[in-house]
Amino acid sequence: MKPPLLALHVFESAARHGSYTRAADELHVTHSAISQQIRALEGTLGVALFAREGRQMLLTKEGTLLFKRIQPALRQLGRALTEIEEHKRAPSITVTTLQSFANRWLLPRLGKFQKLQPDVAVHIQASQDLKDLERREADIAIRYGIGSWKGCDAVKLMDEWLFPVCSPAFNKGRLPASPKNLKRFRILRDDCDMEWNAWSSEAGIDPAEFLHGANYSDSNLMLSAAMAGQGIAIGRSVLVSEDLAAGRLMPVCDVIARGPFSYYIATASQVAKSPQLLAFEQWLLKEAAAFERREMRALKVA
Repeated sequence: MKPPLLALHVFESAARHGSYTRAADELHVTHSAISQQIRALEGTLGVALFAREGRQMLLTKEGTLLFKRIQPALRQLGRALTEIEEHKRAPSITVTTLQSFANRWLLPRLGKFQKLQPDVAVHIQASQDLKDLERREADIAIRYGIGSWKGCDAVKLMDEWLFPVCSPAFNKGRLPASPKNLKRFRILRDDCDMEWNAWSSEAGIDPAEFLHGANYSDSNLMLSAAMAGQGIAIGRSVLVSEDLAAGRLMPVCDVIARGPFSYYIATASQVAKSPQLLAFEQWLLKEAAAFERREMRALKVA
């Protein structure tokens, strides 16, 4: 008994999604093509693999057993084919990270790596979502969090330090005399209040008393609004370093708090790293260490 590989691939997708329609979308075929492949596989095996319950396609006992056995094998096969294909192409790295980090930290430094590795093409995917590294949607991710992602190995890249920032022209240069006076000024926020809350705790003030100004979908937009003189934003040291040096932003006071999260490099646990990926990872760690040393001195953080 040798079920065709295509039918097994179609079955794995349908079983993973619990839907013929979603499997069809993923594989770029019609719903009818998915149904035909599943029927052919069931005919070869002599058992039903799915049972319809309302609009749902549920795995039978035999379907569940088959899914558990073939999914790891299909992943290994996919990895092998991907590695062969990569050997045929020019060396490249796909990096997924947040848009704010890409714009404000990674891209200004990326030329240094490309001088060291001129034959390696680096592709940047700016996204809020963590791409599936095991399925090779990206080779490496740089994320802001606690350093724990399923199926990934994570190495800390650097910490964040928090302090309020604004444009030098904001309020005609008249800034709060103390952190407690911040509640009289227009405060800018992004979708996560954790940074403002962490800094407020260090400053000994209640963030609920702040005069809210505007909310933005990410910190990149929030900092752009601050540079435009629209209010006071919470600055993350990694993201505002270039703007502070260029005079586009300035600290509002001297209270500094450690951020609740750190930046991490994440790679797939079961995927071998190419030489160019290892070189990029080591370059990132070296560049981040140098940045942190300079930043700690500039912020006078012990």
